[in-house]
Amino acid sequence: MADDGMLLNFELGSGPLQTQVKYKGGRWRDRKRAERSANLRHTRPSSDQTQNDDSFRSSKRQRVNHDTSGIQPSYGQTSRYNRSGHDAVENDGPDQHKSDPSAKGNRQVISRLFSFNPAQTTENKKEEEEWKAPQPTNAPLTDVANFGSLTLSTRLVDALAKMNLERPTAIQQKVIPHMLSNSGDAFVQAETGSGKTFSYLLPILHRVLMLSSQGDGKQIHRDSGIFAIIVSPTRELAKQTHTVLEQLIRPFPWLVSTAITGGESKKAEKARIRKGVNFLVATPGRLADHIDNTKALNMGTVRWLILDEGDRLMDLGFEEDLKKTIDALKNVPVAKITENGTSLESLPARRVTVLCSATMKMNVQKLGEMSLADATFLATEKSDDDKMNEDIVHKAPAQLHQTYIIVPSKLRLVTLTSYLKSVFSRRGRTMKAIVFMSCADTVDFHYEMLRNPNETELPAAAQKEKELIEKTVSKAAYITSPASPDVILHRMHGSLSQPIRTATLKSFSACKSPSLLITTDVSSRGLDIPSVDLVIEYDPAFSFADHIHRVGRTARAGRSGDATLFLLPGTEEGYIELLKSSTPPSSQSYENILKTGLMNKLEFPVETSATPTDGQSYHDKAESLQLHFEQRLLNDNKRLELARNGFKSHIRAYATHIREERVHFDITQLHLGHVAKSFGLRDPPGGIGAGIDRKAKKKKGSANHKDRHSSFKDDDTSSAAVDQRPAMDIIKQKSMMLMSGAADEFNIG
Repeated sequence: MADDGMLLNFELGSGPLQTQVKYKGGRWRDRKRAERSANLRHTRPSSDQTQNDDSFRSSKRQRVNHDTSGIQPSYGQTSRYNRSGHDAVENDGPDQHKSDPSAKGNRQVISRLFSFNPAQTTENKKEEEEWKAPQPTNAPLTDVANFGSLTLSTRLVDALAKMNLERPTAIQQKVIPHMLSNSGDAFVQAETGSGKTFSYLLPILHRVLMLSSQGDGKQIHRDSGIFAIIVSPTRELAKQTHTVLEQLIRPFPWLVSTAITGGESKKAEKARIRKGVNFLVATPGRLADHIDNTKALNMGTVRWLILDEGDRLMDLGFEEDLKKTIDALKNVPVAKITENGTSLESLPARRVTVLCSATMKMNVQKLGEMSLADATFLATEKSDDDKMNEDIVHKAPAQLHQTYIIVPSKLRLVTLTSYLKSVFSRRGRTMKAIVFMSCADTVDFHYEMLRNPNETELPAAAQKEKELIEKTVSKAAYITSPASPDVILHRMHGSLSQPIRTATLKSFSACKSPSLLITTDVSSRGLDIPSVDLVIEYDPAFSFADHIHRVGRTARAGRSGDATLFLLPGTEEGYIELLKSSTPPSSQSYENILKTGLMNKLEFPVETSATPTDGQSYHDKAESLQLHFEQRLLNDNKRLELARNGFKSHIRAYATHIREERVHFDITQLHLGHVAKSFGLRDPPGGIGAGIDRKAKKKKGSANHKDRHSSFKDDDTSSAAVDQRPAMDIIKQKSMMLMSGAADEFNIG
């Protein structure tokens, strides 16, 4: 064959062949980063190879001990977006990452918690050496002899003395004489823990008891009719009001009260109503149901309608149910005598409506217009009737010590754990604490993480209702100390069944050991739990009025109490100015909390490779604790799913603050990667707004009559398209959907 003149050079050199690696899967940014890092590793000199690898390695795959395999592609979400919306890789450099020395062959990563955090914009004022509580504003009055000075029945005063109640509070001194001597409607406004429940129960009972002393020989019995209906917004508050009422009428066995609430047997409630009751405590929905379907419910003898927590009744959407109750009472003529012939002349000649509310928002004014007629405004401060037209939010009790902590997102979980550990490390200082969170999924995650999985035995006091509370009451881990070796953990939210909620609340109230309740706003209104020393708002309230009610679970009836609010650096710091309109708060440093809480030895209920050693700084201990939480989730699919659900619900709930306060809670300012760390996650899960996307598509699809298959296909296509857009655009889009959807914690949890 002739030579065609082509010359092929097959010289390969003396070096080893470089294998061409094709990266597949994951996100295209991650694949490009891995390819670029691999190319640089091959082109740079070997002496600089390690340094260059680490400088281009993603934050979730820093080089760790015993890692000799070179760089591998990371298919998690490695890029983050800073608050200005620009690319910011969360990479502290090779000197900012450590591997666990005890984890041989372990490829776990400790990411730095104390770097790349947003800066705090407000100054931390030096905390006072010792906070001195001022004169309590909701305590019983000292210049009044006793309840007898209000012309109440002697037997009622004796019953109050057995409950350790001797002197009335300021609101009781105003409301009780008015309801004893007048038959007009009233609007009652007072701060939390001031005794509003007794202020309307005592005059009602006094006037009913007067019927039995008329001298006509006819006694009031359970079949004499219903004299008062008390409407409460939540089942827990209705149960509590009924319990207080039962204590007051215990010396009077001929009087009967009952509670009808959702979640209970309607058949049993109908039987009690048919048998006869004198005082009815109810939730709006169940009361409206009985008005429609229970013929034995005769409201002719009703003289008082009490609408407790009027602002909450309207916030929860009970307007139609309340209107049905009010109209039903208006359409029934007022009975002058009972069925057995007892005269009712000593009772008011007309039906009296009493509206109790801590605020005068527009929806409360609407409820007042619907239910009240020529009402008298009764409040603790000296005020004119024209103040009823103002939007008033009552202040927290003066003796309540309020503090706030500015905590970066990454440090929230370890700071909460450290704070609880320090709180329960002082014997007898804190017996009961409540932690408020935004939604049910968040409550479930933190309960599962903080409880001790090795302790299955319930406290002795809770053994009777073991079947109901075995999943809501447990012994705690991480937050115990030599001073409090046993801390009892409770969880409660609206997604639990009513019997479980009732049993859990009863267990928390009766617990003699140090105890912690992790809950949503379902526990924020009206509940009077004894010995609550501390309230922690881990997630800020959805409105300032809700904040006042949350912190009002402590510092009740003149007792002192503490409340702590967690805030993020940045826009949330503007919320501090709103707090100053109530009781001026003081600041705490999260660094000091970590120092104090991590001073003692950390004991982990589950063994992982992350084990803090003696002599470590509190920074190292905090990172070991965070890594331990992350490793627990990686080894436990159940808790990992709880963390993902908690993260998604938390982000959705963040967008539901009321319009006036939304400027302080801007969802576009959230760093999703840092928020994920607060749930023990290394990457933020997707699908935050999937539910809203589906709702929007469903509405659009209903107009176009698309088939089910195409709608599923559209969902998948839109999800893939979302992944290609910048993260900040996604957040803004989801926030607008959430805000326009008028979501709140009740349709989240």
